[in-house]
Amino acid sequence: MALTLPTQLASAPALTILIVDDGPENLAVLGELLRTTYRVRVANSGERALQIAVSEPRPDLILLDVMMPGMDGYAVLARLREDPATRDIPVIFVTAMDAAEDERRGLELGAVDYITKPVRPSIMLARVRTQLELKRARDLLRDQNAALEAEVAHRVAENLAQQEESNRAQAWLSHQKELILTSTGEGIYGTDTAGVINFINPAAAGMLGYAREELLGRSAHVTFHHTRPDGSPCPTEECPLQLSLRSGFVIQGEEELFWRKDGTPLPVEYSSMPIVEDGKLLGAVVTLFDISERKRYLEQLERKSNFDDLTGLPNRNLLADRLAHAIERGQREGDTLAVLTLNLDRFKSINDSLGRSAGDDVLREVAARLDRLVRKTDSLARIDGDEFVLVAEATELGVGNRLAQPILAALAQPFHVGTREFFLSGSIGIALFPKDGDNGETLVKNAVAAMYQAKAQGGDCFRFYAAEMNARSLDRLDMENGLRRALERGEFVLHYQPQLNLRNGEIIGAEALVRWQSPERGLVSPAEFIPLAEETGLIVPLGEWVLRTACAQNKAWQDAGLPPMTIAVNLSARQFAAQNIVELAGQVLQETRLDPSYLELELTESAVMADADAFIHATEKLKGLAITLTIDDFGTGFSSLSYLKRFAIDRLKIDQSFVRDITHDPNSAAIAVAIISLSHNLKLSALAEGVETEAQLNFLRARDCDEMQGFYFSKPLPAAEMEQLLRAGRKLEFPVHADLPARTLLMVDDEPAILSSLKRLFRREGYTLLTAGSGAEGLELLARQEVGVVISDARMPHMHGAEFLGKVREIHPDTVRIMLSGYTDLKAVTEAVNRGELFKFLTKPWHDEELLEVVRDAFRLYEGRGQRWWEGAEDHGRAPPRAPTA
Repeated sequence: MALTLPTQLASAPALTILIVDDGPENLAVLGELLRTTYRVRVANSGERALQIAVSEPRPDLILLDVMMPGMDGYAVLARLREDPATRDIPVIFVTAMDAAEDERRGLELGAVDYITKPVRPSIMLARVRTQLELKRARDLLRDQNAALEAEVAHRVAENLAQQEESNRAQAWLSHQKELILTSTGEGIYGTDTAGVINFINPAAAGMLGYAREELLGRSAHVTFHHTRPDGSPCPTEECPLQLSLRSGFVIQGEEELFWRKDGTPLPVEYSSMPIVEDGKLLGAVVTLFDISERKRYLEQLERKSNFDDLTGLPNRNLLADRLAHAIERGQREGDTLAVLTLNLDRFKSINDSLGRSAGDDVLREVAARLDRLVRKTDSLARIDGDEFVLVAEATELGVGNRLAQPILAALAQPFHVGTREFFLSGSIGIALFPKDGDNGETLVKNAVAAMYQAKAQGGDCFRFYAAEMNARSLDRLDMENGLRRALERGEFVLHYQPQLNLRNGEIIGAEALVRWQSPERGLVSPAEFIPLAEETGLIVPLGEWVLRTACAQNKAWQDAGLPPMTIAVNLSARQFAAQNIVELAGQVLQETRLDPSYLELELTESAVMADADAFIHATEKLKGLAITLTIDDFGTGFSSLSYLKRFAIDRLKIDQSFVRDITHDPNSAAIAVAIISLSHNLKLSALAEGVETEAQLNFLRARDCDEMQGFYFSKPLPAAEMEQLLRAGRKLEFPVHADLPARTLLMVDDEPAILSSLKRLFRREGYTLLTAGSGAEGLELLARQEVGVVISDARMPHMHGAEFLGKVREIHPDTVRIMLSGYTDLKAVTEAVNRGELFKFLTKPWHDEELLEVVRDAFRLYEGRGQRWWEGAEDHGRAPPRAPTA
């Protein structure tokens, strides 16, 4: 008859766990945690648990709550132990009762473990796994012994008359027993009552680093469990395995009780089961599971749950634990505790412009600098993104000098990522125990509120918590939530502020300005929500909506017959970094069918300088679409003039902070004049924003500023009111005494169509326009009134352009002369330039912007010279205009 071997551990079926708890949320949490590995059954009462425990599939382990209505956990365990069918099911108590007396009572009643709520997932999984493995080991040994004993009994009964056959059966039985014990992957050894090893399988010997023959006949205690886990000697009378032999009780444990031959500790999960026959103790069987890998895994889990992977600093979990202990110590000893929250200013721009990898490098460097500042008794943690928390014993007077100021100073040192160098600052909020809170959550919350106050004041500073800050923090949170919903609810509207030509007062464009019409807050100022939108990233979808809406509105005005004008839309640094602006602008223009020449994009200096090379590349592509580009708030950032000359831009906007004070602050006036001069020298126009008084207007006009916008003419208007203003043809009226010198432009061409085109081009520039169909007619007009600039065709009947301009030079030497021709007669042009007859030569068809800028330069030259322009060039060592070359 063949003997069927017991199922091996590796082929065991899925195990079943019964969770007993009257709380649905606890059943859900534990079930979710265990369901990926085990078959899970649940019961919400003790009575239901007893029914499930005897039904199929029967549980291999029960997680049992103590505090339940009706039958509590203690009563359930007692009933389970009374029933032979459920007596051997291991039970772990999972309860919020954490008193030592409660734990002792549960273990005395027969529970194999006791876990307090709230449970820690890694610990729960480890303890469940341990108990299930112990149960399987016990079941395996029990089944092996039962199978062997049954087979022996069968053999003995079958061959009772034949002693020789019986002896063979006993030998075969011993062989099979040896085969089973030596083939299992778990370590197993047996001892006599003195603890001397009389059997050990290869797995156990291999774990301990011995050959089997070295261990047979030796004392297990003296050989490999002679020392406690802490390294101190373990007397025989205190050894758990010796206690199992003396008492006859099964003892289980998990620790570094065993030592290898080479002296290194062996972490194991062990079980010592006494062997009793006819009431007499014969020895014990010890099973071992090597749990080295499991311990390493749990240590990794423990570190991951308590430390930040990126910086190695404690994370939010460990911070909460350390802060709680610090508060307990402070309550006991009367110490003052400081909680500092640090948030890096403008850190998002690093991620946006240099990439997340560069941002991670910066965070590691910040962590290292902070770690060098703190004492061993302080706790430094990274809790989220670019936010750090420091907990330290400090007084209100000392916390600023000892902690906050050194942190700000450390951040002020330059950071390096690759070949780039840049600077950071931080905003710090400080809350003190016990003044600002008596628990960790409150202290951190209040420190965060103080940090936001520091950030609102420009950053690079620290602020102590004050009670009213929480109200501001809550308001900020409410605003952020409202802002996230506003776009989908259609709560944003655009207002339009007119932009005007300072020569003729006509409206040349409008800036689109977003407003938030909140149902709860009313009309919210951009100063309140735009910084928040920037910080949260909502500025990207909001900016796209503004661009699309403004272009559609401008196209609608043109379709309604209103004079064409440019619409200006602001782009933030965040938008420029997060989106392909060229692609977006092209897509919006195509969708709205707006001519690109009527769209202007305004970019701040921060957007420009975040990645100047990328900006140069983008502006060249935008100019290729014929979009106008402006640097907004020029002079308030950190523009590099070496880059400025490379940007494909059209206009500089003078920030209102300079305009506001130009009439009484010499510095502001000097800066405004310098920006106007810089614009003109770079062939750009200058627009002043925030013009509110007549005095400001007169100052800017007298300094040849090209354009303006501001409350002096109009506040930003809703679309309907802006349309009314355009239909009324309203323009800026200049004070009589503030008239600028008249700019008279004479255009001479024998083709009427060309003259009509030129008149349309220059009509919005504020010039007095004169036209002549021939050189002779042009000379007549020059004789009747003063002309600053003359544009002449090169080929005309009777008197060609070079001859005409030569006569103008002789008769009206101050008039600046420009030749415009569709025929490039190099010889004639060269002679005209060499004779000093020409300021510029341009070919037909001309580029509007180029021709407009050349004429502006010509008028500035006419008005600004103290002598003839070509003679002045020679007198100052500058060469007169040179003839073009082929």
